[in-house]
Parts: sequence; C-alpha cells; structure tokens
Amino acid sequence: MSVLGDIDPSLIGGRAVRGVAFLILRYAGIRILGLAANISLSRLLSPQAFGIYAITLSLLVLLSFVADFGLSASLLQQRKAISERDLRTVFTAQQLLVLSLLVILFLLAPVLAATYHLGGMGIWFIRLMLVAGLFSSLRTAPTIILERQLRYGQLSVIELADFGLFQLTAVILAFAGYGVWSFLLAVLIAKFVSTLLAYGLARWTPAFGFDPARFAGLWRFGLPFQLSWLTFFLRDYMIPILGGLLVTTTQVGYLNWALALAGVPGQLAQIVGRVTLPAFARYQDRPAALSRAVEQSIRGLFITAIPLHLTIVALAPWLIQLVFSDKWLPALPALYLLSIHWSGANLTSPLVSTLNAMGRARLGLALSAVWTAATFALALLFLHRFGFVGIALAYSVTMIGAAAAVLVTIHRLLPELRLWPQVRAPLAAALLASGGCFGLRQLLNPSVVTLLALLLATGLVYAAILWVMEGRRLRTELRTVFRRPVAAAVE
Repeated sequence: MSVLGDIDPSLIGGRAVRGVAFLILRYAGIRILGLAANISLSRLLSPQAFGIYAITLSLLVLLSFVADFGLSASLLQQRKAISERDLRTVFTAQQLLVLSLLVILFLLAPVLAATYHLGGMGIWFIRLMLVAGLFSSLRTAPTIILERQLRYGQLSVIELADFGLFQLTAVILAFAGYGVWSFLLAVLIAKFVSTLLAYGLARWTPAFGFDPARFAGLWRFGLPFQLSWLTFFLRDYMIPILGGLLVTTTQVGYLNWALALAGVPGQLAQIVGRVTLPAFARYQDRPAALSRAVEQSIRGLFITAIPLHLTIVALAPWLIQLVFSDKWLPALPALYLLSIHWSGANLTSPLVSTLNAMGRARLGLALSAVWTAATFALALLFLHRFGFVGIALAYSVTMIGAAAAVLVTIHRLLPELRLWPQVRAPLAAALLASGGCFGLRQLLNPSVVTLLALLLATGLVYAAILWVMEGRRLRTELRTVFRRPVAAAVE
C-alpha cells in the first residue's frame, strides 16, 4: 500500500472492528496510567491548579478545532482516495490559520489572563498552551493518513506516547513543587514528541501547496462539519469557558475534576466515534450495512462503558475519600450529575458520527447548535439557583434531551436500525451488578481493601449475569473482535 493509498474495501469491516478493539486496548492502558497519575496529581496539587489548567487547556482545544476548517473530516469522509495535493492543501490552509490565530491570541493573552482570574503568571500560562496548540495542529496531516487507512494500531502508539509522556512529566514536576506549571510544561513536551512520532509512522514529509478548487470542494463539507464541532467544543468546554468567568478557579477545578473522573468510561464513546466516521463513510450507500455497523458500535459501548459509569456512581464517596483525598468532596454532587452526561455520550457520539458519515453534516450542526445553546442557557439559569453545581446539572438535563433527539433523527434516516435488542442485556446486567455494589457499600466500613473487593466483585457479577443472558452471542462477538490481532496491528 502506498503512503496515501486506501485500503482494500473487503478489509474495511474487519479492520474497523479491530480498530475499535485496538483503541479500547489503548484506552485501557491509558486509563491505568492516567488513573495512577490523576491520583498523584489530585493529592499533590490544589483544585485551583486544576481550574487554571482547565481554562488554559480550552485555548489549545479551540485552536485545534478552529484551525482544522473541517478539512480533516472532509478527507476522511470522501469516497475516493486522498492525494498528495489534497493533503498539502489541507496542511497549508491549517498552518496559515493557526499562525494567524497564534499571533492574535498572543497579543490578547494579558486581557484573557485578567478576565479569567489567572493571576500574575496567567499570561505565560496562556502563551505556553498556544505553542502546544501549534504542535497539535502540525500533527493533523499524518493523523489523516493513518485514520484514512484505519491504521489504529499505529495511532494508538502515538496517543499512548502523548498521554504517557504528559502524565509522567506532570507527576515528576508536581513532586518537584512546580504547581500548575506541572500541567503546562507537560503538555508542551508531550505534544512536541508525539507530533514527531506521528510523522515518522505516517511516513509523510510536511510540504506546502494549495489547490483552490480542492480547498473549495473540501470546505463545502468541512465548514458545516467544523461548525458542528465548534458547538461541541463550546458545550464540552463550557466549564472553563463560562465557569471561568462566573465562578472561582477553585470551583472550575472541582467541576473539571468531576468531569474527568466521570468521563473515564465515557471516553470509550469518543474512541468509537473516531473509528466510525471513516468506517461508516464507506457504508453510506448501503443503509442495511450501516445500520448493522451502528448497532455493533453502540452495543460495544453498552457492554464496556455503562457498567463502569454505574460502578463509579455506586462507589463515588469511597473513591474520593480513600483514593483522591477529602479536599475533593465538594465535587461529589457534580460527579453524580456529570455521570449522566457521560452515559448519554454512549448513544450520541456514534449516532452523530453516523450523521456526518452519511453526509448530513448540516443536520448534525443544527442538532448540536440547539443542544449547545440549551446547555448554556440552563447553566446560567441553574448557576444562580444551585451555585457551581448548576453547570453540571445543565449538562445532565440537556444530554437526556439530545440523546432523544438524535435517536429520533437517526431512525428516520435508518429505519432498519434496531438498538434496544443490542443494549437491553448489558444495561440490565450493569444495573443489577452496580445496584448490589451500592447496597453493600451502605453496610460496610470504608477501607481500601473493601473498595478493591467491591470493585472486583461488581465486575465479576456483571460478567456472570451478562454471560448467562447472552453467552452464545458474546462468544461469537469475541471471536470476531480478536481475530488476527497481530496481523491487524501491522496493517
């Protein structure tokens, strides 16, 4: 296969399924590493440091979203193979926009630091994060190549390096007493190294070039798609964007910490959404095959993510007291509410990817815009009544409405889609296992040993119940997912 060549169509289904498996394995490795690092950082650093990091991180993410133009999604979604001209056009357009934004935001750094109460060093917090954003944008082109060819084994290596280097550096610097600088310097180092690794694995050399006709064609799809992602950004980063203006940096820290902990299983939905856009796009002219692929994706999320969500809720007070320290107890109500938000993402993420893969980016944009506007409006309303926890409440309420709206929309476009038979057994098993865990927690005294025992017991009970309900089906699915894993890693 050439550097930019597409894979054989007969390999799409198998490689997409194995791609999800690879990314889930990557996710497991990242979560184990991330959990250890998060425990250390939560004990070493203050909620205020977490709040400052969340606010400045939103600038990096904004830079990545805006600079993309939606051109990456256009290349992933198009039917024909991408060319060198396509890639150079995207690379050139993105870097021109990134550099323009960097200059503007560098100049605005003093104003932003004062507005978000970041203190005397806030200007340099912001500017360091902007440099990290430049490295992140440079990684887009090689990532397109790897995603287009569904080479998720290599993408996993890049992301493990990025995440692992960030966590390791942040913990070392926190132990050394660098405070909030631990986060900022770690981001900068991790983005730089992972960008170099991405170019090496994709075997593509950065090159400038611009084809106005190709840019116009890609932009027609990319603009509504990227506007849709901009609404996701505004909603997903509402805590630092809005909270940073209206509540203290410490309260932003509580909210963002709760969002991260509740999102440990929820990030599986983002993994599946990432695989499904390029994979589903190949099925856009085959509604029956697309329906089956969507069903498999959502079923996989309900089997893996939903029991984790419910177990975190059942054990949340013990997790905070015994693992992260009592200073995070004010975040407990937000953790409960944000778990609802992340649970809903197991439906919305793959379904929105389905809309985009079908070329319905404008419809996805309309749904997302309404969702984001409602979240902001409710956050402002609840903030005055419930304090900073009101922002978490707004997330949970609007997620319920959004999930219902996306389900109705998708069923109109894919009437053959049948989700309930895919999720009812995993959902029932997760409710029974986590319900038993919650009941036992009320009867037992908190200790690390008891916490670990409950976690293990809940996982075993869940697996046993699900196996009793769907053992034959699970055996078939496991054989499909793990078929030829070594060969898939090389592809």
